[in-house]
Amino acid sequence: MRFKNSSYLFAFLLAVTVIGCQKNNPELFFKGNFHTHSFWSDGNTYPEEVARWYRDHGYHFLAVTDHNTLQEGIRKRAVGEDTVVLAELAAYRDEFEKPGEFILISGEELSDAAEKRPVHVNGIGLKQVVKPARAPTVMETLTADVKALNQALELAGYPEWVIVNHPNFGWGLTTEALAQCGTRFFEVFNGHPGVRNYGDSAHISTELMWDRANKWRVDLGQPLILGVATDDAHNYDRYEVGKANPGRGWVMVRARELTPDALYQSMCAGDFYASTGVMLRDFHAGRKRIDIRIKKEENISYTTEFFGWLRGKTEPEILKTVVGIRAVYRMNGTELFVRARITSDKLKENPFAKGDYETAWLQPVEIRLNP
Repeated sequence: MRFKNSSYLFAFLLAVTVIGCQKNNPELFFKGNFHTHSFWSDGNTYPEEVARWYRDHGYHFLAVTDHNTLQEGIRKRAVGEDTVVLAELAAYRDEFEKPGEFILISGEELSDAAEKRPVHVNGIGLKQVVKPARAPTVMETLTADVKALNQALELAGYPEWVIVNHPNFGWGLTTEALAQCGTRFFEVFNGHPGVRNYGDSAHISTELMWDRANKWRVDLGQPLILGVATDDAHNYDRYEVGKANPGRGWVMVRARELTPDALYQSMCAGDFYASTGVMLRDFHAGRKRIDIRIKKEENISYTTEFFGWLRGKTEPEILKTVVGIRAVYRMNGTELFVRARITSDKLKENPFAKGDYETAWLQPVEIRLNP
């Protein structure tokens, strides 16, 4: 092959480079869910059917996090008039996993309680079941459960892959408990209809709880809490508002490959976003600027709000609002931390609550004057 001039040669080399990069890394982001249930606890279908639903709906990874179990050993379940032995994760994994396309990650929802309030925490990548702490107070219970999961996960190679679940479920957790329990992750959005993501007249939303907890973290020099979106799915037969269905919330993780190790490393670095439908082409979130490029759907508009906590202030506030598919915020040093929420004008199909619009959340970035 000959080229008449250098511009043709450059175009050819650029095309080859792009095609090669796409072949080696066809997915910029991997889509996954870290909270769902099956017959192993209070879900209403077999674990294989749960895995099939997520695989067939374009997800790349899934953790089936049944209550206080890892889907190991013999578990029997009455199904209609029959009693069946449920498949272990190790038994059905090979049917669904395909390198680079879909993987299953072990997980447990450690379900605990104190002071008549629920305390639920997910451990992702566990190799052994962790038992509830059963401490006297919510604060002591949550802290002990997070610590126990962290210790078990350290043996598995994922020492911080702990997610505090639905803090407003049963009005179980306070901002102080979330801030001080030692977790790196929590559910800013959970698709179960009973978890009260938005709070009420007497309780704050999980988003405001997130910001207030992170103010506490900044003041004490601790890592910021990062937010995930999950399904907490239990119902796979009827799809409607009021049912705990799959497909309501997920994370998009930018990783070098589709493996638990790579996903974990990217999440600890904050290189992911949570979503209920808004998808991003790309984003950069650093200490100097946040730059977001949204994957546009036809006839849909997008509004990006940059939330931050300014130095000397007592509450977070919206620092900037941008309409369109590109949104940039440049730090000026007055901020303690900044995060972004992108909302579309597209109504969510089968939403957490009637009238919800598709949304995405970027992770907060701490702004240090003397890094």
